[in-house]
Amino acid sequence: MTSIFRRLAALVRRRRLDRDLDDEIAFHLAMREQQYRDGGATEADARTAARRQFGNVTAVKERTRDVWLFGALETVAQDVRYALRTLRRSPAFAVVAVFTLAVGIGGNTAIFSLVDAIRLRAIPFGAADRLVTLWGTMQRAKAERRGTSYPDYLDWRAGTRSFDDLAAFDSQTVTLDTGDDPERVSGECVSASFFPLLSVAPARGRTFRADEDAIASPVRVVLLGDGLWKRRFGADPNIVGRSIVLNGQPYDVVGVMPPGFKGLSDRAEVWTPFARYAPAAAMAERGNRGFVVLGRLKRGVSLDAAQRDADAVARQLEQAYPKTNAKRGIEVSSIEDELFGGVRPALLTLMAAVAFVMLMACANVANLLLARSEARRRELAVRAAMGAGRGRLLRQLITEACVLTALGALGGIALARAAIPLLLAHNPIAFPSFVAPHIDARVAAFTIAVAGLCGIVIGLAPAWSSRGADLAASLKEAARGSDGRASRRIRGALVVVEVALAVVLLVGAGLTIQSVRRIAAVDPGFDPQSVLTLHVSIPAGRGLAEVREIVDRVGRVPGVSSAAFGSDVPLDGRAAATLYSVEGQPPPDPAQFPRTYAHTVSPDFFAALRIPFVAGRTFDDADVRPSSQAIIVSERIAKRFWPGQDPIGRRIKFGMLPNTNPWFSIVGVVGEVKYRGLPDNPTADPDVYAPFVDRRSQVALAVRTGLPPSSVVDAVRTAIRSVDRAIPIYGVATMGESMADQTAQSRFLMWLMGVFGAVALLLAVVGIYGVMSYLVAQRTREIGIRVALGASGRQILSLVVGNAVRLIAAGVAAGIAGALALQRLVASILFGVTATDGAAILAVTLLAIVALAACYLPARRAARVDPLIALRYE
Repeated sequence: MTSIFRRLAALVRRRRLDRDLDDEIAFHLAMREQQYRDGGATEADARTAARRQFGNVTAVKERTRDVWLFGALETVAQDVRYALRTLRRSPAFAVVAVFTLAVGIGGNTAIFSLVDAIRLRAIPFGAADRLVTLWGTMQRAKAERRGTSYPDYLDWRAGTRSFDDLAAFDSQTVTLDTGDDPERVSGECVSASFFPLLSVAPARGRTFRADEDAIASPVRVVLLGDGLWKRRFGADPNIVGRSIVLNGQPYDVVGVMPPGFKGLSDRAEVWTPFARYAPAAAMAERGNRGFVVLGRLKRGVSLDAAQRDADAVARQLEQAYPKTNAKRGIEVSSIEDELFGGVRPALLTLMAAVAFVMLMACANVANLLLARSEARRRELAVRAAMGAGRGRLLRQLITEACVLTALGALGGIALARAAIPLLLAHNPIAFPSFVAPHIDARVAAFTIAVAGLCGIVIGLAPAWSSRGADLAASLKEAARGSDGRASRRIRGALVVVEVALAVVLLVGAGLTIQSVRRIAAVDPGFDPQSVLTLHVSIPAGRGLAEVREIVDRVGRVPGVSSAAFGSDVPLDGRAAATLYSVEGQPPPDPAQFPRTYAHTVSPDFFAALRIPFVAGRTFDDADVRPSSQAIIVSERIAKRFWPGQDPIGRRIKFGMLPNTNPWFSIVGVVGEVKYRGLPDNPTADPDVYAPFVDRRSQVALAVRTGLPPSSVVDAVRTAIRSVDRAIPIYGVATMGESMADQTAQSRFLMWLMGVFGAVALLLAVVGIYGVMSYLVAQRTREIGIRVALGASGRQILSLVVGNAVRLIAAGVAAGIAGALALQRLVASILFGVTATDGAAILAVTLLAIVALAACYLPARRAARVDPLIALRYE
């Protein structure tokens, strides 16, 4: 360690040490000269003899510096300085190479910053690696998530041994009334153990106590988010203990959560005790399921062990409660998978795409360095003749490549810093609020590692091409301007690699573009054009008459052609599933029991959304009453139970056959609607529609306009407020926006894959053109001889292009094979396309045409070579 510290100190005092060394050597030489002079030698003889006895002064200096300093670092520093000088002498080469590397490294840095931001360590909760969610599941064709019931949650909490604790939670939306403008606020119903599990403490006041979890005597207390406290209550320091109105009822504020905390939903601004999740009678029913459970694994317990523990509890409950828990299980999922699982496949695909771009950039620069190494073959041969070993030459070539990649890394970081805001601005995916991509130490370390690896790989290309080369032969080849077989083979291989990677990227870009086009062309089962959707919260004590008054006034707004209402509208995520029974059908297996999504709608709902009728009619005035027995079903129910028969007049009821629920008569059949997602519903369950006759507090409106929907939003709000100014309006969106949200990930992937595909095409064309131009320049003498011997321009053109065609064909074949191999990895993010799709074939054809065009220009130049000039070449 002492030696290392001395060497480090010597680096700082380098100039002083050099002066001291010069003085000491001069002193030794002077002393020896004096000795020779004292012996009778002349001045010149004394100087010569002293220097001969002392030895090579430069070698002594080098050996001394090796003792003082780090010899390897000195050599590297020399190589770096030499590399910078050579780059300064070739500015065009330097600019092209650095820019090419900057594009590749910058793309990798930008995407890695996004991937790095979406990681476990970014989750702003304590012990995030041990946080899990527990879902109730129902075994049908496959295990489907269903949520759980409160009795099941209590049994899970008591029966499992793998968790520190469990907490029930679910998202909610409440109406906050502060006396002026009512506002719909996102929130969460949570158990008292919720906040300790997340290791989150309030900034003011307290969280919920255990006794406030009692469903028999629920209390009205609330926690506020920091943003809501500041926005609606002016950061009142005395807010704790104050009463506020939520959903028309008073709640006592017991605390304020810290800034940035938005719960597990990442949008919550209020929290209420889980005891107020539903009426006590409903929460006591084991069959009433719907919420999720948060848990924290005990230290040392794996996710698999926790799953086995939960499975054992599920089997016990299935045996104890066969009516409600048959085929019911528990799924334990990490919090990281819950938050990021949906976007991870797309991000990994993008990471692979930018890695391909990086490889293409490396191949391009390696080809450029190969060309330079051929021009420098004489220089390297002279260095070897003067005693430089192969290791020394290899180190020099790799150092020069690393200098290039270091400059490319600096440019790449600059490009990434500019690209990240652009990436986020055009990103339609709503990442959690705590995801903030930026260039930090981790991303910078990744960039440095990528640049270093690329430098080694690029530097090895010219070194590999010169391996085993004979010194005399190299000098002869350099004199003739030839490039050697090894170099030709390596350059050809690099071209094949470039073309193959470009094919994979272009196929990927073509498939994602075609996939998005097919998603956009999917028939959702309704007409989304010129439809505005919104939700209103009807105050307690109001009824159906007020809803009808709202819709009537909205329908009279200028530009509105029709308006309807219901419990929900397509793609708003508010539909609920229920089991149903069919009259005259045998009881099905519990795992195959038919399930449907039920909606209550006004009679003109189908006309407003233009949902087509297959048979029957819509509801009439006689159907819109509490005792109504009319129902409309989607086409899938009719095809399943009455294929080829008239379903009108058939009867179904909700729940299983033995229950006392009323039967409903089918009065109409409508087409299938993509109600819950695009490009298809998450499950194949049908939909049923009952008349809207209840006093539901949350109502959805569908408004069809003859104008752009966004232009009538203010007028629609005014019409609703004219009925009652206390009615909160929320969830305002055009149907086009709702559909765009469903395709956000696919469009984001399409946009970036299109950019990467274009960059790949550009790099491939530049690489092929550069290689072919260099080959033509190297073979100018040969081409001149061929022309002088009678070769025609067409033959020369065929000679040059034929060689290029072989390389391009090999690259295309390898790329197609690679695209087919990678298809399975990206199948989950594509819709209705395969690697043999027309878009993929078009992308490959485009690359082949452009690549051939890049070959044609140097080939045409070769066909016009003047034999006299060619024979004088070099």
